[in-house]
Amino acid sequence: MSYDFSSLSHPDFESLCLDLAGAHADLRFEAFSPGPDGGIDGRHAKADELTILQAKHYRGSRFSDLKRAMRHEQDSIETLQPTRYILATSHPLTPDNKAALADIIGSSLQSESDILGPAELNRLLRDNRDIEKAHIKLWLSSTAVLDQIVNAALSGFTTTTKDEIERKVKVYAQNPSFKEAFDLLEKRHVIIVSGPPGVGKTTLAEMLAYRYLAENWELVAVRELNDGFTKIDDTKKRVFFFDDFLGQVRLDLQTLGQQDAQLLKFLDRVRRSPNARFILTTRAHIYEEARTQSERIDDKKVDITKYILDVGIYTRRIKAHILYNHLATSELSEEFLEALIDHETLASIIDHKNYNPRTIRAITDTLNTEGVSAIEYPDFCISSLDRPNDLWEKPFKTIPDKCRHLLIGLFFCSESGTRISDLRLVFDPLHAAMCEQFRIGSGPKDFEEALKILESGFVAISSTTVSFINPSLRDYLEEYLKDIALLKIILPTAQLASWAQNVWSYLEEVVKPTRDDRARLLDGFRRASKRLHLTPVFKKDEYATDNSYRYYDLAFTNRLQLMLKWWAKFRDRELAETIHAFIANGDVRYSVWIDGLALPALISDFRKGQYRTFPQSETQAIFLEAKLITVIGYDPSSPSYSSEGA
Repeated sequence: MSYDFSSLSHPDFESLCLDLAGAHADLRFEAFSPGPDGGIDGRHAKADELTILQAKHYRGSRFSDLKRAMRHEQDSIETLQPTRYILATSHPLTPDNKAALADIIGSSLQSESDILGPAELNRLLRDNRDIEKAHIKLWLSSTAVLDQIVNAALSGFTTTTKDEIERKVKVYAQNPSFKEAFDLLEKRHVIIVSGPPGVGKTTLAEMLAYRYLAENWELVAVRELNDGFTKIDDTKKRVFFFDDFLGQVRLDLQTLGQQDAQLLKFLDRVRRSPNARFILTTRAHIYEEARTQSERIDDKKVDITKYILDVGIYTRRIKAHILYNHLATSELSEEFLEALIDHETLASIIDHKNYNPRTIRAITDTLNTEGVSAIEYPDFCISSLDRPNDLWEKPFKTIPDKCRHLLIGLFFCSESGTRISDLRLVFDPLHAAMCEQFRIGSGPKDFEEALKILESGFVAISSTTVSFINPSLRDYLEEYLKDIALLKIILPTAQLASWAQNVWSYLEEVVKPTRDDRARLLDGFRRASKRLHLTPVFKKDEYATDNSYRYYDLAFTNRLQLMLKWWAKFRDRELAETIHAFIANGDVRYSVWIDGLALPALISDFRKGQYRTFPQSETQAIFLEAKLITVIGYDPSSPSYSSEGA
């Protein structure tokens, strides 16, 4: 494969040349931090010998531009007086070009063979395949490999386009974490990339996946572990990818309860397969919380697959590389870049205590810089790093009300995304309540119009699901929604028990309401509780070609436990009466394999556990015992099971 190096940024090209020139001269070159290089991109010093490498990325420029740049280096060359000078450039060279450059460099150039143009660099790559593979951006961004990745990725990530993958590859700043993570993945066949928000976990995981796709592996994007079990095949090379498998902002206890046992089984299954690799990502604090909640997650066999990615691993050089790549691929005008240089802000960004690849991406995105002038841009960058959540403030407040209402509804859905049809069910009453409260006009096409607007920069939409385009938007909404007056409007609109549970978890874990706050929210809990029996646990899958059903809402025992948590906080008579009605409701059908284990524990809680003081607790226990007997005698394999679902 022959490269023209056009896909590489200046730092990428410089990094590649350090390795290739090292192979050419059989030397190991030092690299240096960002800043004026004094004519040095790489240096090898030994006794009285000094070898200097200079890399000039001039692909697409005129030779006169390269020659002019080298004339500017003459003073540095004379000052350094190296015993050997090596020049590497991406500009195609003729023999006359080399002779002209040799005249400029002078006596420090031992031979014109030390002027490495694209032809020489490609020869060195062919002779040193380990260097080619080590610089993944080089070969991942080649047209043939990129097409291969796109074709393999489309079946897993239906919203991924060639342009998106190409941009991710161009922006990625290679660093030691890739090799370390890849070596662990090859050794264990499984890797859990863990770290704080925005550090680049998903980017690293995607690059690992692309590495396999480029070598004809198949991608399987996992949303739940059943996806993996049905796809694993020892005869086929498949890489499984599960992003934020424990939740994006906080631990999803429901998901953990459903998947921790399956996770351990699937990890063992992947480890035994020669042709399977499993890549997972999770935030560090969520992973640690999960370990306290699940013995299976705390299992040593799981922990040894963990790779911790932290900003601390990024050297100043790598941070500068990340910033440069984002600026080079952004749509910002040259005036913005010149302002950063003129105000000497680049170093302040690189050295900022809140430096974070996600924030760097955000401050170089034109979506977030609308209304910011070039002269204001340096201050915008620093203030954004000072308060990273504020980056979404302006975009969020400038979109139409219906769009904000949809994003609020999505926030309380599953963190891995939600069906469009389920989001519509959430949106309609929420939007109506917000419009009524704030006297906002609404229309019958608000949902469809909001989705269309938000797809440009806020949400990712596949044929069936909607999810946040960036976890930092969730982070912003987590702060924005800490408003009891707003939550008072939102809470009563709950249509799904799972959505109501997520609102409750957010209140208890994030907002931490006072006694007065809870009193203001009580009526919302009363109204939400009266609808918790209405939605089925299972629902016919509208997108399936067969007559299959999908898990639609919380199991009925879980709904009952949720209402009892509310009662325990409020000790409210009306809530207690709603719970009585729920337990006595003959239309609430429990199932043996979902409710069979939880019901006995709940009955015990009514008799001698945490709900023994609940009004008529013994009567409720007797009702539930009757339900349990019915469940045990119910055959889940009967034809009626699929149609009734619970």
